[in-house]
Amino acid sequence: MEENQAIKIAVCVPWDSPFMWMVPGFNMMNWDRPQGSEVAFFPGVGWCPAARHNDAVDKAQTWGADIIMFNGGDHVCPMDILIKMLARINEGWDMVHAMPPSRGNVHIDQTPFKAMSYKMVGNPSAPIENAMLNMPKDSAKILSYDDEPQESHVCGTGNIMMKAEILKGLERPYFSEFVKKDGRYSRYCVMDSDFVYRCTVMSGARMFCDTSIRIIHLDTFGIDETYSERFKDKAAIPNWSPAKDLRKFAWPQ
Repeated sequence: MEENQAIKIAVCVPWDSPFMWMVPGFNMMNWDRPQGSEVAFFPGVGWCPAARHNDAVDKAQTWGADIIMFNGGDHVCPMDILIKMLARINEGWDMVHAMPPSRGNVHIDQTPFKAMSYKMVGNPSAPIENAMLNMPKDSAKILSYDDEPQESHVCGTGNIMMKAEILKGLERPYFSEFVKKDGRYSRYCVMDSDFVYRCTVMSGARMFCDTSIRIIHLDTFGIDETYSERFKDKAAIPNWSPAKDLRKFAWPQ
């Protein structure tokens, strides 16, 4: 890149729907822009998650992105997330990611709404065929918000920034679905973690897991008779509601 030329950051939102969560949309519009950067947002469209990711990446590459970031259309991020992540890239990391909380229980230990990343142990440079389906039980350490920021190797693409040049070392399609042979054409939800594994372990990209960045992952769920007791601390806040509470992340306060 030429000296004094603006670094081009493409934010890919793999979200093929005429409707989108309002707060994440306004949240992204109000993100702080890193100095000396040009930021553009690209929707990913397609029939499945892998197709939506591939489509967004194609748009970013056509635009000439130096940096590609994936962010879910149901995520609410700190306003300075671009600045924080780009700072890690400028420190020498090839990729950096934050950990959105999961929806529901995590299958590893059944912890509700856990945020996770995986750090390979032993010999992380030794690739495993179809690793996301055949990962040996003790081959990775689970990282969570309680851990210090550090290198990791496997995560989803819900919130991740990477150098665009990494893609030059990967075969197309960058993202592929893993379909179960169950007669119903259902899939294993590993298309994004498989992509990250191929970037880090198989292509040698170094990824930083920034556990200090906190993401809000939106979902809908029913309100039942237990909620009055579970949220009784909110009684002191006049006219409180979950929707009103969420709006504080939509614009700078």
